[in-house]
Amino acid sequence: MGTIILKIILCSGIVLGLYYLFLAKEKTFTFNRFYLLLGLVFSYSIPFVTIQTQQIDDKKPAILFEQEIQQQVLENSVAVQNNVFDYVQLLWVAYFIIAMFLVLKIIYSIIKIKSLKGRKIIYQNRAVVLLNQEIAPFSFLNTIYLSASYYKNGKINERIFLHEEIHVKQKHSFDVLFTEILKAFSWFNPFIYFYKNAMITNHEFLADEEVILKKEGIKNYQELILNEILKQQNFKLTHQFNFNNTKKRFIMMTKTNSKFAEAKKYLAIPLFIVLAGFFVEKIYAKSSALPKISDLNKNYLSNDPYNEFNQIIKKYGNLLDQKRYGEFHKVVSNSDRSKLKDLYFQLTEEQRNETPLYFFDVSEKLKKSDVTQNQLNDFKNSKKYGLWIDGKKTKNQDLEKYKPEDFSNYFVSKRYPNAINAKNPEPFQLNMITNKYYQEYLKKEEKVFMGFKAKAFMKGKDTITPRKNVDAKLVEIKKDSDKSQNTVLDISTAVEGQAADLIPAEFPGGANKLRSLVATNFNSAIMTGDEGMLKATITFIVDQNGKVKDIKTFGENEKFNNEAHRVTKLANENITWKPAVLDGKPVAYQYKIPLTMNFETLKKHNKLYFRSPF
Repeated sequence: MGTIILKIILCSGIVLGLYYLFLAKEKTFTFNRFYLLLGLVFSYSIPFVTIQTQQIDDKKPAILFEQEIQQQVLENSVAVQNNVFDYVQLLWVAYFIIAMFLVLKIIYSIIKIKSLKGRKIIYQNRAVVLLNQEIAPFSFLNTIYLSASYYKNGKINERIFLHEEIHVKQKHSFDVLFTEILKAFSWFNPFIYFYKNAMITNHEFLADEEVILKKEGIKNYQELILNEILKQQNFKLTHQFNFNNTKKRFIMMTKTNSKFAEAKKYLAIPLFIVLAGFFVEKIYAKSSALPKISDLNKNYLSNDPYNEFNQIIKKYGNLLDQKRYGEFHKVVSNSDRSKLKDLYFQLTEEQRNETPLYFFDVSEKLKKSDVTQNQLNDFKNSKKYGLWIDGKKTKNQDLEKYKPEDFSNYFVSKRYPNAINAKNPEPFQLNMITNKYYQEYLKKEEKVFMGFKAKAFMKGKDTITPRKNVDAKLVEIKKDSDKSQNTVLDISTAVEGQAADLIPAEFPGGANKLRSLVATNFNSAIMTGDEGMLKATITFIVDQNGKVKDIKTFGENEKFNNEAHRVTKLANENITWKPAVLDGKPVAYQYKIPLTMNFETLKKHNKLYFRSPF
């Protein structure tokens, strides 16, 4: 929002500055009027206009590797309230107070004008109010107001009447009302006040020009204006016969246009085109926003989300360093929390690995799931589980107060050895959600939660982490005919049961190395280029000896599946993995790689639409 406000101020300032530089001294009054009006409309609307551009590079399509997050801590986004004073809310309150004051001031001015007492007559087909008090003539909307002393023998001074009639006929009051209303809601824009002055001055030039064209004698007209100066009244929304800019009016009455006056008018068209190109919001369509593999280590977005993310984190660095996560939840402002979430999903995987916190979508994870009595009894084991209920750290013995039906959902995440310490010795972290909390969660539109990483995890683990249910029972594949047992840990078919103490299999060089090999060797030339978004899931088994076998690929496009199978097989040729370990023993392990690629025809799509200001 701050960027939009800045654009409005800058754009309106540039338009007004160019008016004073090129047009204010020219007698192109009608053009000047519409330049000022359109300039205001343009300045206040163009920052909300977005040009959406979709451009697919003719280079290799982007590849996305999906990966599940491990160490998850549920954010207490419903129960925990932000107790820190929010200055953003204070600014909004101040804005609305001032805006409402200015709106009321406009209403008061209208009431003040309408309440003036006098005799209403129709004079030359115009509504005229003959006031009982001595004031200078003025007009408002479709009515001319003047003192009864101006009406003698059934007539009004022709020059005075003609001047005010022009204001009424050309509907100058609507220009002023429009500017006043705009000023009420954008009082923070310093240029809006100058717009009103420029507009009213130009209205006077228009009226003066008409009077002089129809009634000869500039000198007599100027004397008439001077005689009325002492009767000046202060009605903000009116066009009075006399103004403090009398000198400018007198100069303009005798001035002639420069030889470039007409040319200056036509310069307005390229001016607005240039300003539109500069102040319009330009974004890339989502379908083309996938980063190339070669760019994964770069801030591929122009607004540098990684640095901006870190700048916000620095504000709360002490809390995160000292693992005071509960206090962080209370202290972090709503605006910073929202920015961190938005920026996090713009980061590359490597950048996310460097951050002390992460965000994850729990829309699927928090589907309702029942807790059994056996599980509840197991969860009371404080040596095994660190317990959080509704996002709050809780003693395991407090589960004595609960029944299985009191909970709507739960999930467990395993702590790796380097995350276990004297304060948190439990090998598993258990998050349980009560029925009340779950119902409040369902009412919330926001389904993205925030978690924290121990410092040992901030560099990230290179292994592609398979999906693991909170109570995952590791499925055994049928024994071979001989007596040796080849137990395959299949994370894709995990069912209810006890969580296992498992260390996943690891590719030499880490997951990034595996991804790089798959991406580099993938031959996108076999595709036609108009398939759009294609997805496939690659699965294979890493046996007890670290050898890959039984590679399978699942997806809708056969060509894509075959190529994914080929590059996965190629990447694992003559490669020995570090096998998975269960209870200190190497075991066979099923590995899964969700793969996404974007194929589109090489063309641009441009779309123009308006964004809401809030």
